[in-house]
Amino acid sequence: QLYSFFLLFKNIILLAYQLEQLKVSMEKIKWGIIGPGSIANNFADGLKGSYSGQLVSIASKNDDRRKSFGDKYDIHPDFRFDNYDDIINSEHIDAIYISTPHTLHAEWTIKAAGKGKHVLCEKPGAVNLIEGKKIIEAVKEAGVFYMEGFMYRCHPQIPKLLEVIKNKTIGDITSIEASFGFDMGKTIPDHRLFNKNLAGGGILDVGLYPISFSRLIAGVATGEKFLEPKFIDAEARIGETGVDEVAHANLEFKNGIKAKVSTAVMESMKNNAVISGSDGTIELPDPWMPGREGGPYHAKIIITKNGYEEIIDVKGPEHLFFFEGELASQCIAKEKTQPPHPAMTWEDTLGNLQALDTWREKVNYKLPQDEI
Repeated sequence: QLYSFFLLFKNIILLAYQLEQLKVSMEKIKWGIIGPGSIANNFADGLKGSYSGQLVSIASKNDDRRKSFGDKYDIHPDFRFDNYDDIINSEHIDAIYISTPHTLHAEWTIKAAGKGKHVLCEKPGAVNLIEGKKIIEAVKEAGVFYMEGFMYRCHPQIPKLLEVIKNKTIGDITSIEASFGFDMGKTIPDHRLFNKNLAGGGILDVGLYPISFSRLIAGVATGEKFLEPKFIDAEARIGETGVDEVAHANLEFKNGIKAKVSTAVMESMKNNAVISGSDGTIELPDPWMPGREGGPYHAKIIITKNGYEEIIDVKGPEHLFFFEGELASQCIAKEKTQPPHPAMTWEDTLGNLQALDTWREKVNYKLPQDEI
C-alpha cells in the first residue's frame, strides 16, 4: 500500500509539472507599443491573430492618440502610459514594438534592451551604421531578442520566391530592378518625411526596401544569405527642406549581378520588383505590401519564360503583419536573440544600414547623426 501511495504521489507530481509546462507553453508574449501611428495599428491588427503574442500596453505622449488607440485595442487603463520610460520599466511587459519617428529608434531600442525587454523596431532600425552598431552591441549585451521590422521579409511570398530562385527556374540571375516611391503632392515642412532633423526623405523611409531586397536576391542567387553592393552611381533630387524627394542608384554585386533601385516621397513609382535571369524573368507586383487592406493577403509571383507566363499565387486569410508578430513572438518564446533568414538578422540590418549610408553619401544627403 505504501508503494502504491508512493506511485500515486509521484504521478500527481508529474502531472502537476506537465500542467505547469503546458501553461508556460501556452502563455503569450506580452507586447507594448511605443508610438501609436498608422504602422502601429497594422502591427496591433496582426497581433490579434497571433498564437504566440498579445498586445497589452501602449505608450504615447499624445493624450488623444493614447486614448483612441487604447480604446480601439481594448488596452487596460493601467497599461496606457504617457511616457516611454514607464512602459519599458513595466514588469508585466515582455517585448516592445517601436514605431516612433526614425530618429528615436536607436535611443529607445537601447533603453528597452537595457531594461531586459525584447525589441521589434520599425525600419530603419537606426538612421545610420554608427547607431546600428550601438544597437547590436546593446541587445547582445542584454541578451534580448532584436529584429528590424521589415514585414515583407517575414511574409510567405519571400520564402516562395527564394525557392524559385534556388531552383534556377529562370536560370542564373543577371539583374534586379526594384522601386518604392509615392507622391505626397506638395512639400509639407512640418511633416516627418520632409524634416531633416527627423531623418526624412525617401531613402530612409522606403528606399531601404529595394536595397534590402536587392541584397537578399543577389545573395541567395549564389548560395549566400545576402550580399553587399558596390554603388556604380546614384542621383537624387534634394528638396527645399534638405531631404531627398526622389533618388535612384545603380548597384553591382561581386557575383556580377546588377541592380537598379529607386525611391521617392514626391513621385509615384511602380513599387514592384523584377528579377531577370538567363532564361526569363520574375516579377513581384506587390513585394512590399501584398494586400493594402491588411488581410487576407494575395501575392503573385509572375514567371515569364520562353514566351509563356506562369503565375504562382501566394494567399491566405492572415493579416499582413501577423507573420512578423508571430515570428518575433515565437523567437522570444524559444529564447532566440535574432530571427531566422530571410527575416532581418543583425548582420543583415548592419549591411543594409551601410548601403543606405553609401546611397545618402553619394547624393550628398547628410544627417546630424552622421557627424557623431
